[in-house]
Amino acid sequence: MLLLAAVAVAATLGRTAWQQQRDADNRAAALAAGRQIAVNFVTMNATTFDADTQRVLDDSTGAFRKEYASTLAQLKPVVTANKTVSTVERAEASLVSGDDDSAKVIVGVVAPTSNASTPKAEKKTYRLRLDLVKVGDAWKVSTLDFVS
Repeated sequence: MLLLAAVAVAATLGRTAWQQQRDADNRAAALAAGRQIAVNFVTMNATTFDADTQRVLDDSTGAFRKEYASTLAQLKPVVTANKTVSTVERAEASLVSGDDDSAKVIVGVVAPTSNASTPKAEKKTYRLRLDLVKVGDAWKVSTLDFVS
């Protein structure tokens, strides 16, 4: 009887530990995805515009994906003509909330940016709020907003 009770307790503790680890892994994956998506969103180079914007499209879904895709035809000539280059020097992310299927992430980004009229890169700072949803095994952004 004592052995049966010990097995039951061990199984319960094992299940709880497994669930806690699964939740921690899920939160870490959402946080990492949110950070990388924000970096991809801010990274822009006139010579690699199509590849840069494709990374954002690949990691987006829903209304955000549709809205972002609809702006690219107007954005590309501006970025190209101005020879814009925006890189990310630093990105810090924090998970605001999350569960198995959705997460909210805040990301602060420092992005040195140059263009034809400002050849010496100026550091720009952005704070982004991303709503993420799980699509299959991947986290994708469904909403992205600049926050002050």
